[in-house]
Amino acid sequence: MNQKAHIDTQVQKTIEALDNLPELKAHYLFRAKVMERISQEALTHPQQANPAMRSVKFALMAFLLIINIGSALVLMLSNDTEQTFSKQDPLESLTNEYSNPALSYYLDNDNSVEDPNE
Repeated sequence: MNQKAHIDTQVQKTIEALDNLPELKAHYLFRAKVMERISQEALTHPQQANPAMRSVKFALMAFLLIINIGSALVLMLSNDTEQTFSKQDPLESLTNEYSNPALSYYLDNDNSVEDPNE
């Protein structure tokens, strides 16, 4: 228990010391000097890219180019005049999915309801 109390007092002293620190004020030309230094560093050390990263980027770009050309050739060389998808295909699939025998109870009840005005 004594050790916990000692730790608590040390934490309290540290927090009080941090609270009592004076506000730091930077020199009024600090930002200008930093920006000048950054621009000088950029001019003296142009972006030195890793040669391995360049080769990886080039390989990925070549791979994507090959895939795009291949997919364009497949689309152009396909002689199918028939469309692979039509507007009716999703409608037919939904009709087939929702008109199964498990739902026949609901379908039969809908048909048996008659209009009282007839």
